[in-house]
Parts: sequence; structure tokens; C-alpha cells
Amino acid sequence: MKAVWLLTLLPALAMAQSDGGGRDVNIAMFSTHAVHGATLAATGESAWTATCAACAHRPLATPIHFAKGEIFAGGPVRVTDNASKETRNATGLWHLRATANGIDIILSLPSERYVAAVVAAEGSPSEKPQALEALAIVARTYALNGRHWKPGAGHLPAELCDSTQCQAIRLGHISTSIETAVRSSAGETMWFHGRRAEVFFSQHCGGETEAAGAVWPTLRTAKYLAAHPDTFCVRRDKAAWHTEVLTAQLMEIAHAEGWKVPVQLADLRVTQRSPSHRVLKLDLVDQDGTRFPVAASSLRLAIGRALGWNRVRSDLYDVAVRNDVVVFDGHGHGHGVGLCQAGASEMAVQGKSAREIVEYYFTGVSVGVTPNDAGWQQSSNGPLRIRSVGNDAAYQAAIQHAWAEAAKRFPTQKTLTPEIVAAPSVEIFRQMTASPGWLLAATRGNTVVLQPWSILRNQVDSVLLHEFLHLCVESEAGEKAPLWLREGLVEYLAGDTQSSETMQTASMETALRHPSTQQESQQAHAAAAAKVRGLVGRYGITSVRGWLTSTVPSGIA
Repeated sequence: MKAVWLLTLLPALAMAQSDGGGRDVNIAMFSTHAVHGATLAATGESAWTATCAACAHRPLATPIHFAKGEIFAGGPVRVTDNASKETRNATGLWHLRATANGIDIILSLPSERYVAAVVAAEGSPSEKPQALEALAIVARTYALNGRHWKPGAGHLPAELCDSTQCQAIRLGHISTSIETAVRSSAGETMWFHGRRAEVFFSQHCGGETEAAGAVWPTLRTAKYLAAHPDTFCVRRDKAAWHTEVLTAQLMEIAHAEGWKVPVQLADLRVTQRSPSHRVLKLDLVDQDGTRFPVAASSLRLAIGRALGWNRVRSDLYDVAVRNDVVVFDGHGHGHGVGLCQAGASEMAVQGKSAREIVEYYFTGVSVGVTPNDAGWQQSSNGPLRIRSVGNDAAYQAAIQHAWAEAAKRFPTQKTLTPEIVAAPSVEIFRQMTASPGWLLAATRGNTVVLQPWSILRNQVDSVLLHEFLHLCVESEAGEKAPLWLREGLVEYLAGDTQSSETMQTASMETALRHPSTQQESQQAHAAAAAKVRGLVGRYGITSVRGWLTSTVPSGIA
């Protein structure tokens, strides 16, 4: 990613909301069991550790075994539970602290990267883009809506976890299709009467979504989470299932759970169903007819923990006891509240948009980065595609002029179709680009991501020209073209005639790739501009441009 034209700090950043459609989220890792010893190891360059949040970073050169005290880590790091050998790999901020009951392990990630990890775990790269985008909107709404994990007193704070108790996540490589779906909906969440909606999703609702209040009584007033028929999911798959559990097994499970149960199970009878026909309560019946009530959710979870989660897949079932066997015949997978993934997939196949999918499952909600906008909108200006949240009419002429000027200064034979994305907030810009907030723009591939128009102000023309020149230069650059040449050539073509900064080539390359401060990045760009300007003066622009596809002569490099 190339990121240039630095933002003069910092009053503009104060304009950003604390949650402008995204923020860093804290995730409790290894949340299903206690960890008593862990090993931290680097999985790439720039991994580091520190003994406190504000302490100096030390390179993570060799694995560190951790069992007591406190440690911070960042960059590409792998954390391993020494006992189970389970691993978690992520580039983020790690915080580990030993407690009396084990080690708290917290990972902080930008919310957009967290959403991508959820979609990677819960979705499939082969799904239609609309279905993946709808799932991203749901996952993002869930993540930004508040605390879903309660670690207890004395533990490190976290709002999410890495298990299905929150949302499952798959850290690591993200497929192009999932990355695109997350980026296309960046910052978008669901709103109801000015507040973020409470949202959920399940694998397959069995043809009828469930009312949230039937599962979580505190959500009885959430009208957008009412039960309703889902004709889409059953077109895709009826998700019928059948399972059998020996009565003796069920009694062992009941005793292990501490339930009051019959001496010998003679029958299992449904006593209450929800409006969607899901089982809410049952009675375990003794031979003499004595009844012992149990909640359906408790029964399903207990059987799942003991025998596997694929046995009783939902609460939408009929049940009977036959010859010392409890027989379940049901439909669907999961609790059925909110978005049905099977139905969303079918809607996408039929050409429904992500917004239409979301609004079908959450009646009455609106989708937007804030409660007052309509989310991302797309328009075209010649070969240029423009995405923004709001009206770009005032900037259309500037965009067209900058593109024409870039093509004039660096004519190329390749057909380029740039996408210009105007971020609605500084935070969304940071989330989308993984860049610090003091940058005005960042370009990757054919996509230019800009800070909000209100931030750019009177620098719109120069920023657009600079980024369009990046597109043109990168379209010709080969794998061996050094970053200082590409960055310096853009600075030179954009009109830099003042820079006299000098740096060693290796230091300049490092500072351009991984600047630690705004000043360091500015110096590296100025040095690259001065170097290229000198080379153009000596060898001519044609020769310097040719080095993009060949190699820079060794003496010059």
C-alpha cells in the first residue's frame, strides 16, 4: 500500500467521532478454557514485546515462554497455549497477564479486521458477494454494539471472545472475496430509532426465524427481531435432521448438570413452544407420571457439551421416547434469531442486495455508517468509479481534472479504472487502509481511499493528482522496482522541486515502508523526491521511468 500527502496534525482529527463506524475492539483469546502457560513467537518482521503499555519495544527475536507477570506484544505474533498446543496468529496488540486462575490473553484489533475474521469463520469465500456483505454488516453491528464478554472482576477487560459464545473468528489469511465484502460495507451497521440494533445470526432457521424475546427475555421489545416465515432458506435446503440419544445417556448428562430428574426416564414431553414452534420447555417424565421440567435451551446445550454440537442442532423439533431411546426429529441449525445464513445465501443467488437481505431479516432497521446516512453510494465519472457516504457533486470536476492531469504527466498505454473512496470519517479511513490517521490518502491497486472531503478542504486537487499519479506509476512498476523510486517519481511528477533532504537508500526504503512517525515519513518522501529529481536531471525522465520495469543500475541504487 502506498500512502502519501501527510495531514498536518491535528485539529481535524478531533472532528472524528469516538466511534465513527469503527474502532479497535478487545477480544478474549482462548476463551473456552484456562491457560496456565503460553509461548509468544514472531511470525514475520517487526514483531515486538514490551513490559508495559508505554515501555520501549524490544524485537521478538526468539520465542518467549510466559507464565507469570505481564507482557505486551505487537506485530505478527503467534501465541501458543503450552498445554493444549492451540495457537492464535494475528498482527495486532497482544496483552497477557497472569492471574490466580490462569493467564488473561487479550488481542486488540481494528474492528474491520475483526469483522473480516468473523466472516472468514462463519461464511464461505464461494458465497455470493451480497451474502458475504450482509454477514459483514451483521458481524460489525454486533461488534460495535457493546460488551458481549464478561471476564469478571480482576481480569483484563474485553468486550468480545474468540468462540461461538460471541462470534467465531478465523485469524490469518483473508480471501479476496471476503476482503472485498468487508471493504464494500466498511463502517456500515444497522440502526433502529437512532440506536444500533441488537443483532444475531444462525446457520439455518428451518423455515421460520425465531423471536429474540423467546431466547433472550430482555429483548422482548426488539420489534425488528420478531419471528416470521423464511421462504428463502427452505428453497436452498430444508435442513432436516434426526438424532437418537439413549435414555441412560440422557440421565447421565442430567445428573452431571445437577438437574432434578426421574429415577427412570419413561417419556420426554414438550410443554411449551415459541411462536415459531421451537421448543421452550419440556418435562422429563418418570414411570409413575411425575414430571421434572427442563428448559429446551439447557437440554440442547447439555447434550451438545456431552455428545457433540451436531446432535440436537436446534430447538425446532419433535421428540419422543421409544424403547429406551430419545428420538429427535427437527429442522434448522442454531437458535434461528436474526439473519439466517442459508436464507441470505439463497436471496443473494436470486439477485437481492446486501441491504435487501439485512432488511428482510431485521424488519424496520436502516443501514448506514451513522443513523443519519444511507450508507455507501456509488457513482461514475468517465472511467472513474466513486464511492462515498454523501454527496460528491461538488468534487466531480476536481476528480475529472486531476485524472486528466495525471494521465498527461505520466501517459500509459494500460487501461486503468480507478475507484475513489471518500471515507466518511477519519476512523473509517484508518480502518480501511490500516494507515495512521495523519495521512490524507492511501492507494492500493486501483483503489484510492481518501480522508473525508471536509478534512481535505483546499488540498483536494493536489491530493487527487498525487494519488492518481501513484495509480499510473504502479501500473508499470515491476516487482523489483524499489519503493524509493516509485514514491520519488510520484513526488517529482506532482511538482516537488524544493526538497533537498538526503538519506541513505536503505534507511529511506525502511522509513517509506514502516514510518514510525509523521516526521520520519515526511523526511523519507522528501529524500525520495530529491533523489529522483537528481536522477532525472542526469539521465532523463525516459531512463528513470524505464527502471520501473527493468532494474535500477547497481551504481545508482
